[in-house]
Amino acid sequence: MIYLLTVIGLTPGGSSTVHIYTQTVHRTTQTQLTTRTAQLTTRTTQLTTRTAQLTTRTTQLTTRTAQLTTRTTQLTTRTAQLTTEQHN
Repeated sequence: MIYLLTVIGLTPGGSSTVHIYTQTVHRTTQTQLTTRTAQLTTRTTQLTTRTAQLTTRTTQLTTRTAQLTTRTTQLTTRTAQLTTEQHN
């Protein structure tokens, strides 16, 4: 705040109007920061929730892929057996 008062040409011990203005700017800035922090906290919570959902879905898809791979292996084995039987 000393910098602000110096810029407008007053000393830190200047008029009460400048002091009130400085307090108002400080309160406004604090309110804006508090509001922005709350917004960021909300967004972080949303992103954390979405990440958890995507992790769950990825796990489900990985499980399904493993099941399909197993089934494909079974079918390939069965196809090979049938092919062998046909040639015998």
